[in-house]
Amino acid sequence: MKRTWKKLKRKLNLSKKIHRTIQQPITFEGIGVHSGAMTKVTLHPSSDGIYFRKSGENAGVCVAASLDNVTDTVHGTTLGSSNVSFAVVEHLLAALYSLEIDGVEVILEGDELPIMDGSALPLVKILDGTRIVEKQSEQVHDDIVIKYPLNYEHKGSFLAVFPSPEFTISYFISYKDYPKLTQMKTMVMSPECFVREIAPARTFAFLEWVEPLQKQGLIKGGSLENSLVYSKNGFLNSSPLRFADELVRHKILDFLGDISLLGRKIIGHFVILCGGHTAHIEFFKKLKKEFIDGD
Repeated sequence: MKRTWKKLKRKLNLSKKIHRTIQQPITFEGIGVHSGAMTKVTLHPSSDGIYFRKSGENAGVCVAASLDNVTDTVHGTTLGSSNVSFAVVEHLLAALYSLEIDGVEVILEGDELPIMDGSALPLVKILDGTRIVEKQSEQVHDDIVIKYPLNYEHKGSFLAVFPSPEFTISYFISYKDYPKLTQMKTMVMSPECFVREIAPARTFAFLEWVEPLQKQGLIKGGSLENSLVYSKNGFLNSSPLRFADELVRHKILDFLGDISLLGRKIIGHFVILCGGHTAHIEFFKKLKKEFIDGD
C-alpha cells in the first residue's frame, strides 16, 4: 500500500484547483455481488465530470454521478435514469473522489459494478496503472466550507457535520446482537489516508443475513472471497482481518462513495452514528439544500 500511494502521489498535483481525469481508457471486470454475473467496466477520460453509460442499445443514456440520480439505497447505492440503472457504485466513486479524480466516463456491461475483493483497494491499483491528466477547468467548483452545525436522524441513524479546518470523519457502528463489533474511527481524510487506511477495508455481512438476502434475489455473487462474514462464533473467513476495526473503516469507505455524489469537496467534521446508504443520501440532500443550493 505504501508503494501504491507513493506512485499515485507523483501523479496527483493536489495543491491546484484543476480538473483531473485519466489519460487513457482502463478496463476491468469481476462478479456482481448481487447478480452473481460477470460485469465489465471501462473507464474513459472525461472533461464533463463523472457519469455512467451502458454499453449496447442504451449507450445513449447518460447518468451523472449526482444525488438527483440516486434510485435505490438498499444494500448499496444505485444510480439510474429512464430504463437504465447502475448498482453498487459506491466503491468506485469513493476511490475517484478520494484521489481527487473528477472526470471519468464509466461504461458498464451489466447492471452493477463488480465487487472485486469487497474493498476499493483493487480499484486504487487499477487507477495507479494510468497517468492522471490535469488541466484548468471552469467546471471545478470551490470547496464547501461548513460554517455551522447541521444534523439529521433516520431510523436509528444520526448524522451531523460541524465546522472544522479539515475534512474529518468520525464513524461509530454498533449491532445489538454483536456487542464485540462495536467500533469507532476518526480519520482526517486525504488521498494518502484513503489509500492506506480506508481503501483496503472489505464489505461485511452477518451469517444470519445471508439466507434472507438470497431469498430476495440478492448477494448471488457474495462469497468469503469478497465479503467478511461474521457469526456468533466469529468470522468465517480464513484470511485475517486487514485491520482490527475493518468494519467501521468500510463504513467510512461507503460514506465517501455517497458523499462524492455532492460533486464538491466538503471542509467539515462529519459524525455518523450507525449510518447506512439511505441515511447518508438523505443527509447529503439536506446538506446540499443548506450549503450548496442556498449559497
